[in-house]
Amino acid sequence: MNYWLHRISHLAEVSYPLLEKGYLSIGYVDYANPEIVDKVIQNDKYYFDNEFQRIYGALPRNRYSLWNFLSFKKGDIVIVPSWGTFYVCEITDEKPALMSAAYTSDLKTWNNKTIQLNGDLFIDENGKTYDLGFTRKIKILHRSISREKFADAALTARMKMRQTNACINDLKQSVENSIQNYQQNKPIHLHSILQEHTCNLILETLKKELNPDKFEKTIKIYFETIGANSVKIPSKNEREKEGDADIVANFENLKLIIYVQAKFQSGTIGDWATQQISDYKENKDRLDDGYSRMAWVITTANNFNEEAQNKAKEENIQLINGIEFSKMLLNAGILNYTNL
Repeated sequence: MNYWLHRISHLAEVSYPLLEKGYLSIGYVDYANPEIVDKVIQNDKYYFDNEFQRIYGALPRNRYSLWNFLSFKKGDIVIVPSWGTFYVCEITDEKPALMSAAYTSDLKTWNNKTIQLNGDLFIDENGKTYDLGFTRKIKILHRSISREKFADAALTARMKMRQTNACINDLKQSVENSIQNYQQNKPIHLHSILQEHTCNLILETLKKELNPDKFEKTIKIYFETIGANSVKIPSKNEREKEGDADIVANFENLKLIIYVQAKFQSGTIGDWATQQISDYKENKDRLDDGYSRMAWVITTANNFNEEAQNKAKEENIQLINGIEFSKMLLNAGILNYTNL
C-alpha cells in the first residue's frame, strides 16, 4: 500500500462534486487509448513518453502526474487537499478508466449546472465542455479534516506542493497520526506537545530528587500557586484519629477545602490511601460551616489498583497519578519551586 497526495487543480467546479460521488479525476482525455493503462501498469515509460510526445508535441514534467494517477493501486491511500481541510480516500478500483465510461449521469457543477456526456467529453447547458479524462474509483474514509488542527508541519507543507500529485510514503506516520488525532478529536497544540514530552522528565525528577516530606511541600506549593488562600501540612501528632490528610488547601473565595493524601511511592497504589482520605473528609463533612469539601490522593506512582479506583468512584475521590501530577505542575509553572 502506498500513500499519495493528489491536488484537484483541474476543473475543480466539477471534480469536487465527482469526488463526493466516489470518483477522483485528472483530465487528459486526448491521451486515452486502449493500450495506455496496461502499458503504465507494465511500467513501460518508453511507450508512455512516446505517446505523450506524439499527442502533445512535448514532454513536460507534469506528465508524471498522469503517470502517478494511472499507477495508483487498489488499497492505496490518497490525501486530497481542499480549502483549509483535506480528504482521506482509498483507491477501490483495479485499474483506471475514462470518466466517460465510469460515470455518465446526475452530474452537476458547484453552480448547479447539469453536465452531460458528449463523446469522451462532458458539456454543460451553456455549451462549455469539460475534459474529465481518466478517473479512479475511491472510497472517502474521512472528509473535511482540518489542516490547522490535525495535520503536522510536514504534512501541511507537502499539501502546498505545486505539482498535481506525488508519492508521500515518507509521510506515512504523519498521515496516520493525523487520522488518529482526528478520530480521537485531539487537535495538535504546542502546549499539549510540550506537555507530553516534558511530563515524564518532571516525574523522573520528582522521584529522584524528593523524599516524602519534600513531596508534601511540593503539593503545598502547587495549591498556593493555583490560588489557595491557605495551605497547611498538619503535623503528625495533630492529625485526626478518623482518617488522615497530609495537605489541607483552603480556597476561601470558592468556599472550598481540598484534603490530600500524598503517596511518594512507585508501582501501583492500593486502597489504603483512598480509605484514609475518605474517612478524614467524612469526619470534616459533619461541620456546618458553609464549605464544600473534596478529597484527593496524589502520588508519584504509576497507577491505582482496582480496589482504590472502585473506592474512589464510590466516595467521589480524585485520584492523581505521577504523570498527571507532573502535568499539573507544568501547567501551574515552576518558578515557585526553588526552595525545595
